[in-house]
Order: sequence, then structure tokens, then C-alpha cells
Amino acid sequence: MAGDRMERVSRARPCPICGKHDWCLVAADGSAAICQRVEAGSLKRCGDAGFLHILVDRHDGHNRHRRGVRWRHVAKISLGQDASGSDFGRLSAKYQSQLTGEGFEALTRSLGLSRGGLLRLWVGWDGRAYTFPMSDASGDVIGIRRRFPNGKKASIGGSKNGLFIPTDLRRDGPLLICEGPTDTAAALDVGFDAIGRPNCNSLIEMTVRAARGWDEIIVIADNDVAGCTGANRLANALALGCSCVRVVHPPDGVKDLRQWRNTGLTFDALHAIIAAERPIRVKVSLSRVRAGGRARS
Repeated sequence: MAGDRMERVSRARPCPICGKHDWCLVAADGSAAICQRVEAGSLKRCGDAGFLHILVDRHDGHNRHRRGVRWRHVAKISLGQDASGSDFGRLSAKYQSQLTGEGFEALTRSLGLSRGGLLRLWVGWDGRAYTFPMSDASGDVIGIRRRFPNGKKASIGGSKNGLFIPTDLRRDGPLLICEGPTDTAAALDVGFDAIGRPNCNSLIEMTVRAARGWDEIIVIADNDVAGCTGANRLANALALGCSCVRVVHPPDGVKDLRQWRNTGLTFDALHAIIAAERPIRVKVSLSRVRAGGRARS
């Protein structure tokens, strides 16, 4: 990198790693970036400037860069009863090392997302599909979701449904709970802490455990009947243990958070929308609790 000219990012040319428009640097020819925020996938730290990410191997002018194997997966490793001998944590790390720079660029273009959020979700490539590890509430990797280039989704055999939990959650603001890994990556791109469920009607108890300790939780609903119903069910369960739970819906004509982000949603705009939503209120009847039930308003 010696002698290469690095330029400060801007709104017109945001950081290709974290998607932000300040602090970071990018090479004039687009071959590398120094990101202040994202360490995952970097080659090294460049002092106070940030973390060096190689985007293009300029050998013969072709993009042949493969992300190195020096990945530090923070999630624990677990073998479930149905895992059929697969170690999903190590398998996920292997797939991460197999994702080429060219493949990563194709994914970010197709989704309209930055590299930063996807890196924090440990995206990989298994030879046919992009991969996202799924974890339980304690961080154990219990399965792997596959996303094929045509958008079709499946799971690796033996996987258990789990949550999409990124690295480096700051815990200094609200937690957004999204549907699927790409909506979760979109929330990270916008600037919020976020975790994701595999679909709108699953893993309520696991999600409640994973979200424990947050003072404010925002459930982001997909803009359809199933998405709204599932978001409200989860919000009611979360409100039993969190004093401030809100449900936020994308505007009319916008399917989900990723599409919303791609229409120009910003941190400030979403923060204002969240603040305008009334928190979910749950009333618990003492007589029903004694009888083992709950009453909700």
C-alpha cells in the first residue's frame, strides 16, 4: 500500500466497508479502504487511521482477492443433537474464508447493502450459496442459512433455526429486531444495533432471551399481514420484560427494512419514526398469573 493515494470518504463516496461518509479512507483506485469502524475481515490495523481492508488484488488488473483465513469468530461452537456430526461454527468460518472479493461485491450490489453489516454477520460462500451462521441466545452457532444468488433460501442439513447475531453490539441505544439476515444487515448499515429472526413467526422465546438487558427494543415488521402479526406477537412477549418496546412498520409501498434503507432511510429519520411510536403496554392480571395465564391489552 506504500505510495497509494488514500482519500477521505464523503456522502458521494461512502466507505465501502461500513457505509458511512466520515472518518474512513478509500484508495483513489478503489483497491483498498481503511475503515475506522469495522475490524472483521481486515488485513491489519493502521494505527489510529483504522483497519485496512483489501478490496481488489491488482495483479494483472483482475480482482482475485480472497479474504484471508485470519478470521476471529466470536460466537461459540455447539453440536446439537441433530447436527449429524457437523461443527457449524467451524463450518461457518470455512465458508467465510471462501468468499472472494468479487463474490462479495456481487452480493452487495444485488442487495444494495454495504460490506460492513454483512461482515458483522459473518457472511460466507459454500460454493453454491452465500451463508449466514445462526446462533442461539447465548451465541452458540447451531445452524447455517443459505442464500442462493437467485434469492432462494435454504439451510444446511442438520441446522437448527437460530438468530442472526452480529459482532460488536454497542448496547448504547435501542436494539432493532428484524426478519432475516439481510434486513439485519440493513439495520446495521443505518447505524443501529440489531439482531434477526429467521422469519416473522419463529423463535419468540429465544429472541426474548437474546434481547434481555436492553432498555429499549424496536421490532421492525415486514409490510404484510404475516409480518405485522408476527411482529406484534413478539413485541407483546418482549414487553413482559422490557419497559419500552415499540413496533415500526415500513411506509406504504416498501416491503421491508432493506428496501426501506435502499430508498434512502437514514439513522436520523428512523430514530424520529421510532420516537413517534407509542410503546407497547402489557397489563398482567394477578389472578391470571396465579392461574398460569396472562392478560394483555
